[in-house]
Amino acid sequence: MCRPVGVTSSTSVPSISLTYQENAQVELVTPTGRHIYIDVYNPAALTKTPDANDILLTTHLHGDHYVPAFQASFPGQQLFTQEGRIDLPDVSITGIASAHNSNDPIQAEKATDYIYIIDVAGLRIAHFGDIGQDALTDSQLAALGTVDIAITQTSNSYSNMNASNLKGFNLLDQVKPRLIIPTHSDQATIKIAVQRWKGYYSATPTITLSRDNLPAQESILCLGTLGPAYGSIFQLDQWK
Repeated sequence: MCRPVGVTSSTSVPSISLTYQENAQVELVTPTGRHIYIDVYNPAALTKTPDANDILLTTHLHGDHYVPAFQASFPGQQLFTQEGRIDLPDVSITGIASAHNSNDPIQAEKATDYIYIIDVAGLRIAHFGDIGQDALTDSQLAALGTVDIAITQTSNSYSNMNASNLKGFNLLDQVKPRLIIPTHSDQATIKIAVQRWKGYYSATPTITLSRDNLPAQESILCLGTLGPAYGSIFQLDQWK
């Protein structure tokens, strides 16, 4: 395990840390120090060993999002490919059904993908897993409400999502988040993204987020191993 990541803030505005660990694996740390792990496919990349205070969210059962042994032994609360809620003093999480592919049924049980809506530190974060719908439904949009940060894919052959059909962009046009953090992506879709929205990159996998440091305009932030490469190719500003 790597060294734990602390949450710091220079003001009284609460902040969280977000660590992107490739594919759709994301680790959030709340202001109280609770870790929320999402779509863990590489437990060795986590910043600490999970404990009973932590939460695990799994959007679907593909091997690049889920390790059965890790999930089965997780000591804290979970939403495991399911709708439902977790309500705690520092965070509220809602799971809603979605679809990995256009023709998959959107159903409460045994859906092919789930969206997790995380309300923490005055932020609303939505992790979309590998959503591959052509459009969000009215009920999904009502549940999502006003999203500050969307963590989602822009290109994935398994969801028939690419730069030609613009499926990922059509979904984001419905959500209109202030900040987009791409998961599965490629150079072609990132090129389109930074033409549509203000583009940033991070040289490190961990960033600090609060209501105060969100961009005023809709923006995209490239994290992970490809973040610096996209930053160089597209001359993006570095996230600070």
